[in-house]
Amino acid sequence: MASSPNPTDQNFIVVDFHYNGQFAPNPLVYFDLDRASVRDVDFSGFGYEQFMEFLHKLTKSRSKDIYFCLPQESLGLGIHTLVNEADYKEFLDLAYANDKRMNVYVDHYNEPIFEWIEAEESESENEDLDEDKDSVIQDSYSVDHEEDDATYPFPANKTAHDRFLKILCEPT
Repeated sequence: MASSPNPTDQNFIVVDFHYNGQFAPNPLVYFDLDRASVRDVDFSGFGYEQFMEFLHKLTKSRSKDIYFCLPQESLGLGIHTLVNEADYKEFLDLAYANDKRMNVYVDHYNEPIFEWIEAEESESENEDLDEDKDSVIQDSYSVDHEEDDATYPFPANKTAHDRFLKILCEPT
């Protein structure tokens, strides 16, 4: 393992591992039972296979569905697969370019998360279209207005010294 006694080394990134949990759609979230934050490992010295072995030892389980996402991004917009050496290089590049921090998620149930994301996006697009239709100003609506000299069941000139208002709004 490529670890060092000095966790302030410039090659170190902080990786938050989320595992033994489950993804849920709409919006995409991960309910994790276990979380481990690793700060003292030089992941740049690993390749994809070494990283997967480290993950196996950490989580005490194997899963082929591993994802990563920057902490400041939502899962629905920023999640990436981690399945090969190219993905692992992207993982490192993104981590170093963004405050040296990354989230890793282990999907133990092989959920169809990219299908969920597509469904969320299409729902969002449909809602945007519906909202656009509703937001168009139309002259075809008629509005009935009350007469200005209409009588109200209560006097409209209540003041702060009114006995009724003092009962409702007693100072504390």
